[in-house]
Amino acid sequence: MLDAAGAAFAAGGFAGTSMDEIAAAAEISKPMLYSYFGSKQGLYVAYLERSGAALLDSMRAAPRAGSTTEERLRAGIEAFFDYVDGHRPGWAVLYREAASRGGPLSAELASLRDRMARGVSRSFASEAFAEAFVGAGESLANWWLERPEVPRKEVVGLLMSIARAGLRDGSPDGN
Repeated sequence: MLDAAGAAFAAGGFAGTSMDEIAAAAEISKPMLYSYFGSKQGLYVAYLERSGAALLDSMRAAPRAGSTTEERLRAGIEAFFDYVDGHRPGWAVLYREAASRGGPLSAELASLRDRMARGVSRSFASEAFAEAFVGAGESLANWWLERPEVPRKEVVGLLMSIARAGLRDGSPDGN
């Protein structure tokens, strides 16, 4: 159900997608969708929760034990942009739209941002920098979506340049 919803929302946005369309794609009845999710907004939030969890899981799994702070950050940044690259249509519609719609949609996106900032905060000298870094990453992902000719490596390098400015004690290993 969530896969069908995600594909439909990515193609048509929240307003342009009907529960009938999602139910047909999922090969279930519309009442079953309402039974599980309560509303179209509930389904959208559930999809955002799942995709946010997948993004965080991929970022957490990327760093290798024993690596420096900078190496761990690079691995997490690469995982982030791998996710965005692999979900370009969904990222463009779902995340941008969720940010602008307000209510539970933007609350779920704010929760995802907060979890990401907490995940990187120990790498940076300040909590405020961690928040700014996550915002920069999201903005850079949105910028990149409109410029697919820009190599992923270049985008990763740009965000790494920003990250270096805020590493604890300014040293590459965070010490």
